[in-house]
Amino acid sequence: MKIIWVIVSCNTTNEAKKIGQELLKQRLVACFEIIPRLGAWFFWPPKKNKIESAKGCLLVLFTLPKYFAKIEKVVKKLHSDETPFVGSIELKHINAKYVKWLKGELK
Repeated sequence: MKIIWVIVSCNTTNEAKKIGQELLKQRLVACFEIIPRLGAWFFWPPKKNKIESAKGCLLVLFTLPKYFAKIEKVVKKLHSDETPFVGSIELKHINAKYVKWLKGELK
């Protein structure tokens, strides 16, 4: 059974909490964590040589791959950025009891 983390870069902890709670209510994720960022650096506006920075946080969502597209749709609807970062990482070697719990919490 594959389990993934879906990672979303959020501008505020309130934004991350709002997105995470909506995904929990819809049972698209079994749980979420919010991790503060010390900073992120990037070129903005696009194709310019100006480096900008932001703080914010990472929203980490625990789910199954089959829910990724639905999660991405909810994130795009609730996120303050026009093009938010949404990506996933496949997790390996997860204990069977945790997998059973996670599956039981999803749709």
